[in-house]
Amino acid sequence: MKTSYKISIFTYLFYLLLILSGYINYLIIYLIIMFFHEMGHFIMIKIFRLHIDSIHIYPFGGIIKTNINYNLPSTKLFLISIAGIVMQILLLLVCPKAPSYNYQIFRELNLSIIVFNLLPIIPSDGSKILTSIIETTIKYRYTLIIVNIISFACLFILFIISKNIFIFTILYYMNIHNIMYFKYIFHKFKLERYLYPPNYYHKKYINSENNLYKCRKNYIKCDSIYLEEGEYFTKKFG
Repeated sequence: MKTSYKISIFTYLFYLLLILSGYINYLIIYLIIMFFHEMGHFIMIKIFRLHIDSIHIYPFGGIIKTNINYNLPSTKLFLISIAGIVMQILLLLVCPKAPSYNYQIFRELNLSIIVFNLLPIIPSDGSKILTSIIETTIKYRYTLIIVNIISFACLFILFIISKNIFIFTILYYMNIHNIMYFKYIFHKFKLERYLYPPNYYHKKYINSENNLYKCRKNYIKCDSIYLEEGEYFTKKFG
């Protein structure tokens, strides 16, 4: 299956605005930084032998969609998510310092993108990094709720500080879209555990399938007994 590419209409408008404003050098430097950022994700995805389905380009960066399921081990999710930021830091260290104006743009823009991607705002890398950390100890359903709340809080704080209505509108829409699909995401998470059973050593006994832990082998109460989650979901979906 080939990888598809899609560029948002907002991206075209953003690029056109930069060109018409005379910031062509700014745009070129931005594209170079984003290329290395996405290359970091790409390399890590290929290391874990995952497939890239599509790449969507937005004004704030790219989003790589893969065949990764919601039960991807948290360590792998963390490494894939942080790889782009690591690549940017390496780029900053490798490029020799220079007193030129373009270098100052490169440095400030690179640092700004690093900070932005560390913010836990959906769909930034920071939100995935936060998810990979929280989901190791907290029920997965609660993890999704917590990440959504933190994402919205950080989004409004970012808007108050930056006053950038353009970026705010795009991210607000994507966050609303994510909330609307909350039930779908959680049901897909459960179905994937049935189709691709994870293998975890630590056990967790829970009273409902809504209390699933991602990084545990769950035993779900059914009537008066606890069933291993594979057996429980076979009974439910089969």
